[in-house]
This record gives sequence, C-alpha cells and structure tokens, in this order.
Amino acid sequence: ISTFPIEAKERACDRLAAAGIVLLDCPLSGTGAQAVTRDLALYGSGDEAAYARCRDVFAGFARVSHYLGAFGNGSRMKFVANLLVAVHNAAAAEAIVLGTKAGLDPERILEVIGSGAGNSRIFELRGPMMAKGVYTPPTATMHVLQKDSAIIGEFARALGVATPMLDAAAPLYDEAEAQGYADEDVGAVHAVLARRAGLPTRK
Repeated sequence: ISTFPIEAKERACDRLAAAGIVLLDCPLSGTGAQAVTRDLALYGSGDEAAYARCRDVFAGFARVSHYLGAFGNGSRMKFVANLLVAVHNAAAAEAIVLGTKAGLDPERILEVIGSGAGNSRIFELRGPMMAKGVYTPPTATMHVLQKDSAIIGEFARALGVATPMLDAAAPLYDEAEAQGYADEDVGAVHAVLARRAGLPTRK
C-alpha cells in the first residue's frame, strides 16, 4: 500500500511468487486524517482473483477501491494522484498568500473560493491550516511528499514526459524543510511563500 518505485514492487512480487505467495500493488490515496474517517481511495492492481478476495478488507479502511489491472498500475495511478497533490498544494498556498497580501481575510478566502470553481480537495484539506499559519498536526510530512515527488519525477523522465508544474513545486518543499518545517504538514509550503511575500510567519 506504500508508494515505492514500481521496479522495487515488481522484484518483491517475483520473489514472493516463487514462494507461492501473491502480492498485490494497492497504494492508498489520502491522509492520516482521512484514514480515521475511512475516506481513503485504494488503487488496486495485480492478480484479479486475489484482489477480489481482499475487497472486504479494503472496505474496512477505504471509501472506494479501484481495480486497475496488471500489477504496477496501482502505483502508476498513485503517481498521477500524488503529482496533482504536490501541485495543488503549492497552488493553494500561492493563492492564499496572494489574497492575504492583497488585504483579503484568509478565512474569507477559504469560504469564497471553497464555493467556486477554484476549489479542490487539497484546498479544503490544507487551506484552513494555511489560513492560520499552523501546520500541525501533520496529515503528511515534507519528507514523505519529497520522497514521493522524487519517485514520480524519475518515473516521468523514464517515460519522456515533462513535468514542469511538479518541477516548479518541488523546490518549495525543499525550502520549507530547510526553514524548519520538516516534521510539519506539507501545507507549510505556505510559510515559504508567505515569507517571500513579506507576510509574518512563525519561523
């Protein structure tokens, strides 16, 4: 269920298969907070019969599970999802900093943008902590997102796919870690942009 390079999972799958064990590739999309409320999405791949036998288990912690076919497709879908998370998170921070610097109340930004086309799940999840400038408790840490972004970047390069949005967002997370937010939520990328804009931050 974790996010690792597909090649590593395929090696594990082959070794277990030699011992008569079926391994599924079923990464999860969501945060710790979403896990508490069973609001995770599961991207399943591998042996379809084995996946079917596990569906009741998946239903115990995931709101929805998708079967995506051949082993590794679950990870491929997770890479797509996490690319969007990294970019949406940075975009939400940028938008809130822009509005705040322009004199808008951050709480009103959340309320108004949340009712329109600019809204997103990430804006709903991390917008409140960005508006308050408090990034704890973390739903996902900088280290995890940086690890996932590196894996996604390598995956995309191997396919010859440019990722300009991910490439632009990634240094912001590195900067947040360098500023002391390594163990806080990835929403702390907001602090990096707030500091650049001359807005007050905690660090």
